[in-house]
Amino acid sequence: MKLKSIYQHMENGATQVPENANCKIIFRHSIRGDIKDGTIGREIQLTNEGIELARHFGRELRYDIGFIASSSCGRNVQTCRELLFGRNEIKDICEAPDELECPQMKDQKVSDKIFAEFNYQSDIIIHKLKTEGLPGFNTIEEASKIMLDFIFANGNEANTVDLFCTHDFQLAILYAYLFDFSATKEELEYNKWPMMLEGMLFWGTRNHFWCAWRSQIKEFTNA
Repeated sequence: MKLKSIYQHMENGATQVPENANCKIIFRHSIRGDIKDGTIGREIQLTNEGIELARHFGRELRYDIGFIASSSCGRNVQTCRELLFGRNEIKDICEAPDELECPQMKDQKVSDKIFAEFNYQSDIIIHKLKTEGLPGFNTIEEASKIMLDFIFANGNEANTVDLFCTHDFQLAILYAYLFDFSATKEELEYNKWPMMLEGMLFWGTRNHFWCAWRSQIKEFTNA
């Protein structure tokens, strides 16, 4: 698969996708406006730079888009719309808040309180989830399986790419589950937090798939 991205590792990972296969990309939204401390900022929109980068991402996709889904947050839906605009294409966007926005949430009231207690430091929360768990949250494994089940349940047509626009926190959950990110504080500090428009590539089936993320490609069975 050919892919033009602002991230070289995504282009490299795409070259490993078998010819005529279905590929899935789960990625963070494009560059957004500032979010005030202590807020979620659900309706924060993309910056002008974010709009242009999303359009560029869409223009440079070499596969037809089979299925496209998004968190229901404004910046995510806008990323998908601008991506489609870059391709001069109109397509329904499936909003999936349970799978692409809140797979980590077991009890919203409790988890919101935990976020506030940790001053919205998402990296520390991921480390806690990875090492000991937190009240109000699904485990790293449970949240990851919600996302993976959704990713592999939709699209799947040969020679197409299925797109799933999520957030940094949810990508970090997958990173922690599939690649053991944040198992130690040292590893958490060493590895970069998921960046805007950065994503993981998947191919295969739900019970047997490959994932390309940064410099690694891993094979998974019954993950």
